[in-house]
Amino acid sequence: RGLAAVLVLLFHIRTTLVVPYESLDARGWLARAVFSISTFGHDAVIIFFVLSGYLVGGAVLRMDMASSRDLWDYGIDRGVRIGPVLIAATVFAVMLQRLMPLSGCADNGLTILGNALALQNLVVRPLCNDLPLWSISNEVAYYIVFPVLVAAATRAFSMRLALVLTSVVLIGLLSVSLTPLDDTNIVIDFPFWLIGAALWLVPARFQRLRWLALLALAGALLFGRSELGKANFWLRDASLAAAFSFLLVTFFNRPIPQAGIRAAVMGHAAKWSRWLADISFSLYVTHYPLIKLYAYVALGSGHQAARYTAITSRILLQFAGLAAVCILVAFCFSLFFEQPRRMFKNGIVRRLQRLQVY
Repeated sequence: RGLAAVLVLLFHIRTTLVVPYESLDARGWLARAVFSISTFGHDAVIIFFVLSGYLVGGAVLRMDMASSRDLWDYGIDRGVRIGPVLIAATVFAVMLQRLMPLSGCADNGLTILGNALALQNLVVRPLCNDLPLWSISNEVAYYIVFPVLVAAATRAFSMRLALVLTSVVLIGLLSVSLTPLDDTNIVIDFPFWLIGAALWLVPARFQRLRWLALLALAGALLFGRSELGKANFWLRDASLAAAFSFLLVTFFNRPIPQAGIRAAVMGHAAKWSRWLADISFSLYVTHYPLIKLYAYVALGSGHQAARYTAITSRILLQFAGLAAVCILVAFCFSLFFEQPRRMFKNGIVRRLQRLQVY
């Protein structure tokens, strides 16, 4: 998750501040390296969907659909995971909009409220200075839809389920009728999330195929950059989701080395990757407004016409500094709105217990 968030960050820094590769004044090795590393933004979002399907879908598959306590716990867990960060990120982005009064980016109250409620990419558009929020509404929809599908499959039917099932159908109809049928559509992206959930049904027998899985992932990434992949976005994303899932399966139950240099390296890698994963959600929802603010300050309000036309060491230092600021802000965000989620959950549970519904 941490690596995927960093890939999205690098992609948005480069695309916001630098012209497309074809428009560069010079295309030396440095430019090729920067564009190669920062080209995986959308791929990272597909990886997010697969990981979310695996982590959240696995929690659903372990639930007792007939237990109201399990359903309450699931709903509260998802709410405190998404809600505080999303609301705070919406407020944060709107505050930064007010610092760019001449940028042409100022959302109205309905759009702001819709983003805070995870309705962007469904009935409102994402905030103009936080476009990555489009995927959050997809996630929230999948959190609702998948348990309903599992409950229906296990015949744990009730009037409550019927009402939620009606809401699920409405979500699907709204997504198909009101939003573009592109690679951000809620319905079109749902299979990638389901692939992640389906990994719980796959036996861990593929460890010897690890190199084959790595080659499959590389092939899927290369296919996405071919003309055929660009022309068939769903096939491109499906191949990436399948290849990445195959790679995950080959690493199931793989122990970290316990002695030697490899153990030391892997121990430090695990520590830092866990830290980065813990702030990945905050990094995902807060980095774009900061990049847009930097572009407004450094390039002027018409930055789309004034983006850099060359990659130099000086510009790379700017990129590194901006990335560091985004990660620092994400860490602070996580500290205030992600890490206290156990406290948030306990407060909600106590309130529900007083109302005698938990």
